[in-house]
Amino acid sequence: MGAIDDRKDYSLQRLEQLKQALSHAQEIAGEKACVFASGSFGRLEASDHSDLDPCIVALSDENKESKLSLLQEIKLKSEIISAVESLGLQELDGDGKYIGQFTNHSLVNEIGSPIDDSNNTFTTRLLMLLEAKPIINEDIFYAVKRNIIDAYWVDFDRYESKFVPAYFTNDIIRLWRTFCINYEARTRKLVGDLRIKKKVKNYKLKHSRILTCYSAVIYLLSVYGLKNTVTPDDAIEMCLMTPLERLFSLRDNPGLSGSRGVVENLNRYV
Repeated sequence: MGAIDDRKDYSLQRLEQLKQALSHAQEIAGEKACVFASGSFGRLEASDHSDLDPCIVALSDENKESKLSLLQEIKLKSEIISAVESLGLQELDGDGKYIGQFTNHSLVNEIGSPIDDSNNTFTTRLLMLLEAKPIINEDIFYAVKRNIIDAYWVDFDRYESKFVPAYFTNDIIRLWRTFCINYEARTRKLVGDLRIKKKVKNYKLKHSRILTCYSAVIYLLSVYGLKNTVTPDDAIEMCLMTPLERLFSLRDNPGLSGSRGVVENLNRYV
């Protein structure tokens, strides 16, 4: 586990440095927004070659609008970019255009809506749940995660003793399919050196992204096999883990991974 532990230690060290470097960003965000990292830093698998995948989630006001003004958003993004540069991290992917800004209202209330994909709330929501670590305002970060889980478990009160998280599980599977579609759309016409880079992207997609989705599905199925239900707290516990931690948890808990047979449940519900 040497390489895995080294990656985790490096990720935690760099995230702590980021938090310290973003002290002014914390003032800008106030109690209005959180910032989290997904991707390799969110999975605690980063290295010197990893870039940061930051995202801003602002709280909504009574009119369902962001409490973070446009000017505050610009300042916050500027602070993130400056912190990345000062710490010598890799340049942000896409020239910084992927620093998203969403609201808790959009992430919760656009679940299953026609604009969920086009607004990118779908991917952001799932990454926030499955592979993310807070950088600014972790209380807001965890509160929004809980609100999202509660939205997926909206029918839980009616089926507490036999709740199958099909709504959530289907979205996890859809996330993997979205990754595949996006990869093909962005790389199928590449040539030369760009085509070589495509192989690296392909490896990342096949290994890290499928592990994010697979570990979540297999964990939920294992919980169901053991308890014949999956509670919101079970989902929260799963979402607090990295993909590798989910697999280690199954490995280290024979009762969880072996109950009723994970493969049997996988065939029945997915």
